[in-house]
Amino acid sequence: MSTSKSKTVKSHCPTCNGERTCKIHGQVTKNWEWEDRQGHSANGGNNHSLLECLGCETVFYERSSWNSEDMDFWYDEEGSTCGEPTLNKSTYPKPESKRKPTWLDSIASTDSQIANILTEMYTAYDNESYILTAIGLRTALDRGTELLEIDPAISFEEKLDSLKESGWIGETEKEILGIVTNAGNAAAHRGWEPSAHEIVQLLSALEVFLQKSFIVGKKVLKINGNIPPKPKRKKKGKHGA
Repeated sequence: MSTSKSKTVKSHCPTCNGERTCKIHGQVTKNWEWEDRQGHSANGGNNHSLLECLGCETVFYERSSWNSEDMDFWYDEEGSTCGEPTLNKSTYPKPESKRKPTWLDSIASTDSQIANILTEMYTAYDNESYILTAIGLRTALDRGTELLEIDPAISFEEKLDSLKESGWIGETEKEILGIVTNAGNAAAHRGWEPSAHEIVQLLSALEVFLQKSFIVGKKVLKINGNIPPKPKRKKKGKHGA
């Protein structure tokens, strides 16, 4: 492995979540070749780097890979075909999800399991894996109802009825969460893939329910203890004095 104290490179910092100038702490390149008995061949390589963002000082790993089957072609001034391999880059750890709400850390203090479900759900969303996202929506909703002391053994439809009867949701919210449930069922059992627009709407519906039930609701209930009680009406005398 080669090391350098002065060389820098532009890379996507997972903490800043943007391209930054990074110090190269180490690099190693591994090339590969493949050929079958019919004479078909391919080749490529992976460049592994240990980088440090010069802004936030995060140290992270970057892999740059290429292969002869993934080429970018163009024509030069003389009309000749030119090409070079497409460079694919990935970093670890991955940047935080842009969609993940700020209150996720708060809900994690209530229940780590639902926080883990939501984290994986947002990872699937960021990777445009909308079938998995829809399944995650249903799973997160299921866990949320259980935290609200709804019987986990009953059906989803019965759980939504119980949420309404307990005052957690109204009739419109029940209908909306029913759609979230149906979307998750269709994704899990029938391979239905929602569009990017549809999955955003489904995510918003779940987020509103969770934020109201576990974040905003609890904070408002705490405020109730600080509100002074309504003064008691003084009793009137016998003659109305």
